[in-house]
Amino acid sequence: QGSRVCSSLRGALVAGPGTTQPAAAMSCCPPGAAGYLAADHTDEGSVRSIDGVSFYQVGSGPNGLLLIPDVWGWNGGRTRALADDLAKKGLSVWVPKILQPMFEAGTDGDGLPPTFDVTVRGGELGPLVKGDWGHEKVMPKVRAIVKAMKSNGVTKMGLVGFCYGAWVGMYAAKEFDLVGCASPHPSVHLEAAVGGDAAALAKGSKCPWALFPAGDPKAGGDGDMYDAEGDVFKALEEKFSGKCVTKRFPAMKHGWVSRGAIKEGQFMAGSGEDVKGAVTECIMDICEFFVKRGLMRRNKAGLPPPPIKLRAPKFTKVGKIEPEAKSLNLVLKAVKIEETAPGKAWDAVLGDETGVVTLSLRSAQHAADCKPGASVRIQNARVLMIKGYVRIIVDKWAVLKPADAPLECEPKTGNDISATEYELA
Repeated sequence: QGSRVCSSLRGALVAGPGTTQPAAAMSCCPPGAAGYLAADHTDEGSVRSIDGVSFYQVGSGPNGLLLIPDVWGWNGGRTRALADDLAKKGLSVWVPKILQPMFEAGTDGDGLPPTFDVTVRGGELGPLVKGDWGHEKVMPKVRAIVKAMKSNGVTKMGLVGFCYGAWVGMYAAKEFDLVGCASPHPSVHLEAAVGGDAAALAKGSKCPWALFPAGDPKAGGDGDMYDAEGDVFKALEEKFSGKCVTKRFPAMKHGWVSRGAIKEGQFMAGSGEDVKGAVTECIMDICEFFVKRGLMRRNKAGLPPPPIKLRAPKFTKVGKIEPEAKSLNLVLKAVKIEETAPGKAWDAVLGDETGVVTLSLRSAQHAADCKPGASVRIQNARVLMIKGYVRIIVDKWAVLKPADAPLECEPKTGNDISATEYELA
């Protein structure tokens, strides 16, 4: 039993009214440091308690985030630095102290000590996961914090769970009305350590999830249950089709977001600039997810504008062209072309199965593309009435290029819309 729990943890845990007191402060970030990536951090929120449960709180407003930490607890790694950053992005962030009793010396009275190496000692956590750190003991504390969030004006709520926090987060997602949950390096598979099934637990979630597993699942990384074809993700996607996210960071170690490239002298889940870059990428992905869930605003979250959605052009037929028409999109076959001014102007007759029309061209390249028998694609062209007759103009705002595929039909030359004279009003 001990070895089974050790394997489970080693693969996933490499990582209102009440009293108020100032949060513990560390040395200030060095000049030019990138916020939560800095080695040192000064807390910007405060430590409070309600119903006997302590929590770190930062930020304000009706949109709240419940941040459930990894097994190093409420002040481990860069947990509070990330909380402070997310608060600046418009959220009221709450980090509960739920891992009591702490293990050995703990971190700020919670969870594991900073130097605890779960890759070596993970098996020692089995009794805690099945005991005082199990969901049955932890969820009452989570309920107290959610109650406090609501009494402090939070009306819309999301959740981020690091590693172990994703397991507890799944239980929270079954119980509370959350807009969405996100988890870097999730450890929902801890459910197996207490005799449960991770996919069955995920089926109970009342909201979509964004999962960001780490490493190679075939080489000790997070299991493939979190990938698109994995049991956990599929269970979520079946309920919330198209709303869930999974993105693997194969070069990262489990725990890299909360404990990668942190201050020396602690257990670290990787180091170096690549790790810092991946931390930033994952946090931005989480923000993107919460923007789509309506919890965050894109500009406040520091995200780039969304990509412009290009609409597929609607093509029309020659027989439907009207005088003064604009924004014409056509696929035509060339019938004939005549040079009207040496090297400067050409009249080309092109058509489709509904009729033919004359194009007035001013480009040698366009003229070359309109050789008899050639098929061309025209977009954003317009009609110019010349002495009462329809002419198609391809100006600098329009496009004329060879068609992606030849037009199979023969142009209907018996219906020449450029041969009809219109009376100008």
